[in-house]
Amino acid sequence: MHLLFRLNKGKGILVLLYLIVSSLVTAELVGVLHRNTSGIFSTIDFYTTIGFSFLFASVWTYLTRDDYYKDRDGNKKKMDTVNSFIFIQMKTWAIIFFCSALIFSGNAWFHYFNPATF
Repeated sequence: MHLLFRLNKGKGILVLLYLIVSSLVTAELVGVLHRNTSGIFSTIDFYTTIGFSFLFASVWTYLTRDDYYKDRDGNKKKMDTVNSFIFIQMKTWAIIFFCSALIFSGNAWFHYFNPATF
């Protein structure tokens, strides 16, 4: 546990939390849509679901990457803090998640992964 605190600076640990929560919520949402509706939602596979969860984690990480404070005059100012997880800044994590989302979601059109069977 002590190692995790050394690999994390600022609110960087939230990157892991964002990915876990996005994955759980997306899996639940896709499952509910698959059971209760038909059409396009019945064709969503495992890799596309992972792509959507990476997309949500990317947006969430990008929007919360900076910290702000209000000065004496009430103006919103950006804090100069280091928010990193495993020595990678949150802004870079957002880009990594977005690229992963493109790769996994692209499977719906290009089918470069074998179908996942369980």
